[in-house]
Amino acid sequence: MKEQDLIDLGFNRYDVPAEESGDKPFFYFTYNITDELCLISSDNGEAEKNGWHVELFDYENIEIRNLEDLKTLIDVIEKNKL
Repeated sequence: MKEQDLIDLGFNRYDVPAEESGDKPFFYFTYNITDELCLISSDNGEAEKNGWHVELFDYENIEIRNLEDLKTLIDVIEKNKL
C-alpha cells in the first residue's frame, strides 16, 4: 500500500510538528467511518521501514496491509452504515 492509495481512498493527512511530537515531525492518515469508528494509518517513519498499514483506532490487533482488503472493508462498512 502506498501513501497515494490512502489519499485516493479519502483518508485525511495529519501532520505532527517536532514541537508537538517531542522529536522530529511526522504524519499519519485517518478515515472516519462514524463518530465512534476510525481507521488510522501507521506514521510515515514506520511506513518507510515496514510499509503503510491501517488499523482500527484504539484496537491494535488487526493490521490491514493489502490495498484490496482495505477497499473491501471500507466498502462493506460504508454500505451498511445506519
